[in-house]
Amino acid sequence: MSVQQRKVKGTPSDINVIYEAKDEGKANAQAGPAAVIAASPSASPWRLSAIILGPICLILLILVIVMAQQISQLSQKSEQELEVIEMENIILSDTLQQLTTGIADNCSTCEVDWDQCAASCYSFSVNTKSWHSSLDACTAMSASLVKIDTKKELEFLKHESSKRVYVSQRKKFHFRFWTGLNYDNDIGNWTWADGSPFSFQVFRVPGAEGCVYIMKGDIHTQSCAKWEICICEKPARFGGN
Repeated sequence: MSVQQRKVKGTPSDINVIYEAKDEGKANAQAGPAAVIAASPSASPWRLSAIILGPICLILLILVIVMAQQISQLSQKSEQELEVIEMENIILSDTLQQLTTGIADNCSTCEVDWDQCAASCYSFSVNTKSWHSSLDACTAMSASLVKIDTKKELEFLKHESSKRVYVSQRKKFHFRFWTGLNYDNDIGNWTWADGSPFSFQVFRVPGAEGCVYIMKGDIHTQSCAKWEICICEKPARFGGN
């Protein structure tokens, strides 16, 4: 029996409530499940926000963790690189100190205005003297007239002597540098100032008299009485000695 057929008691307002309930039921039935869910308190906007934001927050959390790990790795790498740089600076500082003070066993030095080649120091004089006077001048500096033992040393002396020139009457001339080689008439052979014999394996000497000088990188001979400048030689200082 439907509500319309019942005998309803009560006030007109009560009757209106019954009809309104019936009309609402029909509307829900026509709208379907979506209307029921929408009307349900459990389908509130807060719940929908939670469903949407949940995965986003999870993704953000994962990204934060990954970034934190990367920052930690970069920090460790930077610390290792810093340690390497500090060690290199220490090594460079020690090497620089050894080079400047000459305290290393394998480090040799020459005095100011002396040129170095291998283990020897050379002074290119600017005062002209005879060969014997030049020998005395070198001895006064704890050195001797240059003795050429190797082809490397010869090339060095040729190069250095060819750079030194003087100007006379607006013309450039190369200096003549006495060496320690002179001809010993008593034995009939070339000898060095220290008495050691000369070896023709390093260079050849033109002629068989006088003393040897270098000019413009070439070997020449002339009278030992001529006045020329000279090249003095002495050992380089090792280990700051």
